[in-house]
Amino acid sequence: MSLPVPPPSARILVSEDDPIQAAVITAILEQEGYQVETRGTLCDTREAVRARVPDLLLLDRMFPDGDGCLLCQELKADTATQGLPVIMLTARDRVEDRVEGLLRGADDYIPKPFHPKEFLARVHSALRTLSLQRELRQKAEELEQQHQMLVATQEQLVRSQRLAAIGEIGLAIRHEINNPLGSILGFVDLLIAQGETFPENARRKLDAIRRATIRIRDVVRRLEDIQDDRTVEYVQGIQMTDLGVQSPDPLGHLQAVPRPAAEGQQHAPGVGEPDPA
Repeated sequence: MSLPVPPPSARILVSEDDPIQAAVITAILEQEGYQVETRGTLCDTREAVRARVPDLLLLDRMFPDGDGCLLCQELKADTATQGLPVIMLTARDRVEDRVEGLLRGADDYIPKPFHPKEFLARVHSALRTLSLQRELRQKAEELEQQHQMLVATQEQLVRSQRLAAIGEIGLAIRHEINNPLGSILGFVDLLIAQGETFPENARRKLDAIRRATIRIRDVVRRLEDIQDDRTVEYVQGIQMTDLGVQSPDPLGHLQAVPRPAAEGQQHAPGVGEPDPA
């Protein structure tokens, strides 16, 4: 059974201190289309991996400068290289040696001498696992992006529904409030027009009532036209919708609202008049 053609980007680092063995392994891999680099010491292997992480590391066990198992354990402990597949390739084929290599983090353990077809099958299996892991990570990232988009869409839908509800409530409030509100404004305007007969303190209170009534009218109108759901803190821990209407001074210290025209003169349209809505 023929093996699938490896992807052109598959890069394999062969760490082998025996030049003849390194040449044989390189020839087998290059014949299958893999890109191969070789290193003869653990120090050179470590530097090569840190410079550019390969797709697969074929690591000998015994080197003049140390034990390959220790380098494998080091790479698996580093977050930058822990996903690197490592195949131990060594003449030490006792069960204890294989167990130790696998416990140190090796993904596979191939004793020497090996059959080229079995060797290539294990290399291909390691690269296939790596490809599946990368594909899984990509899918997970795509799912996370889709989840974020779904959350944003859901939040927008909630805001739209909230604004629609505010508008409907505002229309109902306007219908029920504006008529009695117009009556209040009308009577206040009549009293203010006769204000010379009232003490100054009473006139100031009438002005305050008129400002408060106009504010109620403006708030009701704003409810129908609100386009966003910005909130402001009402009390600590409680938010309320920001209608963009400033509160007047109930004591009458704000700028005075112009008084209506004297009796017999036309007053400003809409002030004191019932809203047809």
